[in-house]
Amino acid sequence: MKLIIFGATGMVGSGTLREALLDPDVEAVLSVSRRPCGVQHAKLQELLLPDLFDFASVEPQLRGYDACVWCLGVSSVGMDEAAYARGTEELTLVWARALLRLNPELSFCYCSAAGADGRAMWARVRRRLEDALKALPFRHAGCVRPAMIQPGPGISSRVKLYQTFINLGRPVFPLLARSFPAFCTTSERLGRAMLRVVQGRADRFILESIDINRVGA
Repeated sequence: MKLIIFGATGMVGSGTLREALLDPDVEAVLSVSRRPCGVQHAKLQELLLPDLFDFASVEPQLRGYDACVWCLGVSSVGMDEAAYARGTEELTLVWARALLRLNPELSFCYCSAAGADGRAMWARVRRRLEDALKALPFRHAGCVRPAMIQPGPGISSRVKLYQTFINLGRPVFPLLARSFPAFCTTSERLGRAMLRVVQGRADRFILESIDINRVGA
């Protein structure tokens, strides 16, 4: 499988990239990002785009791939719905449709978030995106909705508040992940679950934390 990954510089994406490079079924990985991910590996190539909406010139480099995992996300704090939807819903769908046009047998997994079925603005946007992705004719598709994530060694969050929470909870996080699988997962299991989705090995479209732990075990 030849895989494209978005967001490999973030906490979810870096964990997923690590699992993809370890997976013998993954032949090659293309990381699409605004800045380098800092990883060197024989399987890995990087495509750096300062403006992710401007990709027409690199379309030839996007052909020949089997799957895409989308780990790119922004916080909704301080944003109105239009701005949040542009960086979340619009950007994802522009790429999803373009990659499907270039690779008609493409599979796709989107990293959403726990609570996406709620009434908050960010949840409404994410749910619209989930529904739109489900309607596209991917070979295999799904969305993961992680809640609390225990990052693997060397992995951190760029969101300062979340990283502070991680630092404070580090001693008890392993216990939480084992005791409350419906609310906690690890970056390793999350990464493996996203790979299982695009490999056609998930049994449902929406994977909540308890499903992530099961599928990504």
